[in-house]
Amino acid sequence: MAATREQQAAFIEKIAPLIVKYAAERGYKNVSAAIAQACLESGYGLSRLAWQYHNYFGLKCGKSWTGAFANMRTNEEYTPGILTQIADNFRAYDDIESGVRGYYDFLEYPRYKAARQQDTPEEYLKELKAASYATSSGYVENNMNVVRAHNLTEWDERLKKNQEGNETMYSRQSVVNLVNSWVGKKESDGSHKSIIDIYNTLPADKLPRKTKMMYGWAWCACTWSALAVKLNYLAIMPIEISCYYLIEAAKKMGVWQENDDYITEPGDAILYDWQDSGTGDNTGNPDHVGTVTYVNRDSGYMVVTEGNYGNAVKKRTISLNGRYIRGFITPKYDDGAVAEPERTGGKSVSEIAHEAIAGQWGNGAERKRNMEAAGYDYDVVQAEINRIVNGGAAKADNDNSVDQTQPIARKVISSCYASHADKAIAGTYITTADLYCRNDAGKNKKALCLIPKGTEVQCYGYYSVYGGVKWLYIQFTMDGTQYTGFSSGEFLKKTS
Repeated sequence: MAATREQQAAFIEKIAPLIVKYAAERGYKNVSAAIAQACLESGYGLSRLAWQYHNYFGLKCGKSWTGAFANMRTNEEYTPGILTQIADNFRAYDDIESGVRGYYDFLEYPRYKAARQQDTPEEYLKELKAASYATSSGYVENNMNVVRAHNLTEWDERLKKNQEGNETMYSRQSVVNLVNSWVGKKESDGSHKSIIDIYNTLPADKLPRKTKMMYGWAWCACTWSALAVKLNYLAIMPIEISCYYLIEAAKKMGVWQENDDYITEPGDAILYDWQDSGTGDNTGNPDHVGTVTYVNRDSGYMVVTEGNYGNAVKKRTISLNGRYIRGFITPKYDDGAVAEPERTGGKSVSEIAHEAIAGQWGNGAERKRNMEAAGYDYDVVQAEINRIVNGGAAKADNDNSVDQTQPIARKVISSCYASHADKAIAGTYITTADLYCRNDAGKNKKALCLIPKGTEVQCYGYYSVYGGVKWLYIQFTMDGTQYTGFSSGEFLKKTS
């Protein structure tokens, strides 16, 4: 599947700062070519070799590699114009940063020495091609097309500034660390005032709309803005004390992202609209803002640290494709690396349970092993997870509860969207077991209700995928309530 324009931009913003970092350390004069290589070789991070093994440059093992590897099929052009498919071993890395570092380690082979001294992307690529980095006859031009399409030479200028020591490095990790250090500040003891005080250190002529923040006002936008002030990130992070004007400032800065396909990263801001109807793109007035501090695509969750969440700085765990998301602010960081949250002891059972639901402690045996190593009672934490996820699920009152001809008194609708559509799966289904209807696809998502075995439900052709399983977006009525949500296709049998 080809990457969308938004996915391409997001991948570049994530990997380019790391390439600049390691190119500067190793004394390279050009990075635009390497960024283009990462885009081309990995399909903008969407290839299996990239997303599973963090090899973004098609690096093969060779004779000297002693680390992890993956055997995969690839095409080589040994004879111009003729592609030959082969299977080979490719280097595997732990994360995106080690993958970028591995690329520059790979270039330490003597045959690639000349590339280090090249000022232009084209000459850099020609040197690599001459040293047999790739067999494709169009390798240089194909990469140059990527350089031109995304104006990647602007990153060459950043490399020069970095090496000259004239550029402030804007780091996602710094934003995440700072906002998480504020968790627990609250109105009840006045500790939230320190955040407002940071914002008000700006000179009057630098304050947006020349308006000083008052202690009694809603302070979610001020929390985001105080991060920018404290870190001196005003060049990349828009500031305001109003969510509406914060979006306007982000648009002027060119960092507002309203596309539903955008894959958020830690350090972004997320704007909410609690009045979102769920129909079409959300373009309503924003009500709240927080800072994304953790994203786990496998679990389908992100963690957002928010000021003025229940009059305090707290964390919220929400689905990646949830409703109420108005859009994102996506600052152009230089360093996109963010470390995995530390798995530490001494936290409450509830806090650990929420972290586990978001994917921070792994799954199955890995989760148990990690929790016990940190001193937690796995069974106690797992019981709390089950209570959070399934404890609020409505259950049928009697045998007539799921009569689908009954009148509808109210409706409960999932706050998450289905991500796929297929007319072939539309139809009537019967549940083959007692089955949870959930707010999103996945057993780790909150249950709306427990559907009795043998209940007739409708699917109109929409679904999402979690763990390789289709979760159908279904609708049915139980005890006068019409439910619309997700259930595992493994326990749904199509009847018509």
